[in-house]
Amino acid sequence: MTNVIDFPVKELTSIVDESYFEKFEDAALLLAVFETLADAVEVIEEGVKIRKGDDTHIGIVEACMGLAVLFRRRTGYDVQQISSDHLEEQRRCLLAGEELQSLAIPIRPPALRPLPVSAFNHMPDLLLAQAGFNYLSRAHEHIQSNAPQLVELDLARSHSLDAMNAFSLMITRLAGVAQQETEGDHTKINAPGSETLQ
Repeated sequence: MTNVIDFPVKELTSIVDESYFEKFEDAALLLAVFETLADAVEVIEEGVKIRKGDDTHIGIVEACMGLAVLFRRRTGYDVQQISSDHLEEQRRCLLAGEELQSLAIPIRPPALRPLPVSAFNHMPDLLLAQAGFNYLSRAHEHIQSNAPQLVELDLARSHSLDAMNAFSLMITRLAGVAQQETEGDHTKINAPGSETLQ
């Protein structure tokens, strides 16, 4: 006989903060937030009081964190700071007796700039077509998941504009039209609309 004492295993606790929610894609995060808030609505409708620290309260706090992550992914800004700025503007207007015009939600400008049209001038037609295709392929890769991060959206935006520039130049060449020297001018191509033939 051995003298063994079985101590209860201490449960590992995990800290749930905004970084915890970063690993979830947008669709999963939206579903989790929806389900949590739907549960909270159900609890309230049943007349149960929500108390600080109970499951419903913790769920609502987690839903706020999930929404903060989604907001940061789309804008690049902290939702708490923007909310605080909006509240301050509302107070300022109220105290000044002014009508609140609008509360803007800032979006960080993209850090990446597309290549100018002139970057493609030296390419022969085949390389130009390949470059356009490659840029479109990269743009597709960056937005393929249902939770592209802000940097991926910037890359997709930049690559899609590069592809438009490459294809625009190639179409201009093939059409025999003189190249316009204006940078950033994207020639509109006459393509069929989205309507279907009847």
